[in-house]
Amino acid sequence: MKSNQSGRSMIEMLGVLAIVGVLSVGGIAGYSKAMAKVKNNRFISEAGELVMNIRNLYIEQRSYAGLNNKILINTGFVPYEMLNKQASSAAITHAYGGDVLVYESKAPNGLIKAFEIYFTGLEKQPCIFLATMDWGSDPASGFQSIYAGTAEIDGALMLDVYGGTPSIPDRNIYTSGIHENAVPLTVHEAAAVCNCTLNTCSVGLKYM
Repeated sequence: MKSNQSGRSMIEMLGVLAIVGVLSVGGIAGYSKAMAKVKNNRFISEAGELVMNIRNLYIEQRSYAGLNNKILINTGFVPYEMLNKQASSAAITHAYGGDVLVYESKAPNGLIKAFEIYFTGLEKQPCIFLATMDWGSDPASGFQSIYAGTAEIDGALMLDVYGGTPSIPDRNIYTSGIHENAVPLTVHEAAAVCNCTLNTCSVGLKYM
């Protein structure tokens, strides 16, 4: 007398596991893409708000002299999401987790009528994404230039770069205006300058 076999064969179980594995991989990939998009959108929003806040803070001033992280934090002009609440010193962070450094900078007339914002601790993909963005082709935006690369940030790097002047590719600096290397960078250019490992890329924006 034969007994009925209930349950699944080994081949069927392996098939089910294979399908579950494929679905899991697809789900993880989809989740990663969605999270990357969220970070990108958050970064753009925070960067735009920070630029606007700096301008509002200095709207009655004749220059951006003295502008730095500490001033922005002490006056409450840093977007709340960008405040590093665990840091003991004046620290601002961006959506990708790295530090934000703000500096006063010079305008074409030599006066401190511009400012620079550096986003450090970036991985290669976010660096490329940011370098290929149009941060202000409209002259009314006040955007002057972008730095993208792996150089150590030891102070303002774009003091001698102004909108409409030739870019300085050997320093990974690109300016707005009509010339061969006007921003935004092409994907090819961005991939070349964002040639960093892990989270060692930086992107800097200069505004007037």
